[in-house]
Amino acid sequence: MQDKNRIQADLDWLINSPDFLSVASVNELHRRNLLNADQLLENSVSDSDSFRFEPTHRLGVYFEQLWHHLIRSNPSYELLRSNQQVIIDKQTLGEFDSIIQSNKTKLNFHCELAVKFYLQIGSGEKMANWVGPNLRDRFDRKFKRLLSHQLALSSKAEVKEWLEQQQLVIDQSALLTRGRLFYAIQNFFNQTFIHPEEVVDNHLKGFWATHEEFNHYREQTNYEWYQLPRMYWLSELTTNDYSQVKQLGDLHQDQLATIVGMQNGKEVVRGFVVTDEWLKRARQRVLTRD
Repeated sequence: MQDKNRIQADLDWLINSPDFLSVASVNELHRRNLLNADQLLENSVSDSDSFRFEPTHRLGVYFEQLWHHLIRSNPSYELLRSNQQVIIDKQTLGEFDSIIQSNKTKLNFHCELAVKFYLQIGSGEKMANWVGPNLRDRFDRKFKRLLSHQLALSSKAEVKEWLEQQQLVIDQSALLTRGRLFYAIQNFFNQTFIHPEEVVDNHLKGFWATHEEFNHYREQTNYEWYQLPRMYWLSELTTNDYSQVKQLGDLHQDQLATIVGMQNGKEVVRGFVVTDEWLKRARQRVLTRD
């Protein structure tokens, strides 16, 4: 599990990073109140001895824990439910990531969370041109499920009835998303950032490269390179993290690696080094029809 310094850095990242998706996002008023950086970080730091984090190796679960901690630290809101499964007639219809109440208006809203990382395969204009590192996830399919299933859960008739039985009301549903797009290395360094219109223009960016491409790039830089464990994919790497990460040696040709380049103790760039087999499968994944 992350140490407290890393958790605090990731909380700061959640607060200050741009949205990932431009659609159905938390409205500006709620965003300002929910993510009041000065207030929340002060409360989070003062409450650092009571971090409610369960050990996990799943980045999505960790991201949810960060969010829930911020809400609990915010005097303007109350976290009514978290990870609330909807089970009707022994069937699980879905789950509410968080149901939050404004202490000022007493209105409730369902906030669906997503932290996603996608690599560009193709032009990048379509969501189908982006795949997850493990190739199980394709952007267009995840987006469709987010909007049509997860975000729309409270609008289903049987779920409305279930909510009434739970004495819960949901007045609004919205997305809170964070993430990063990793562009093919030539596009990244040429600053050719063609991306789906559903992604905000100021999204976080990185690159991906084959082993051959990365080795060529590596020879041209004086960066210190480190391998980035999955649980370190959120906030920037700092010198405080060096004891928890491995300096990058020679990569095996069959090794997929998340990497970060450091200069003078500051993160400069991050990316993925992919194998030829990964790239072959990624291209097949993009071509697969629903």
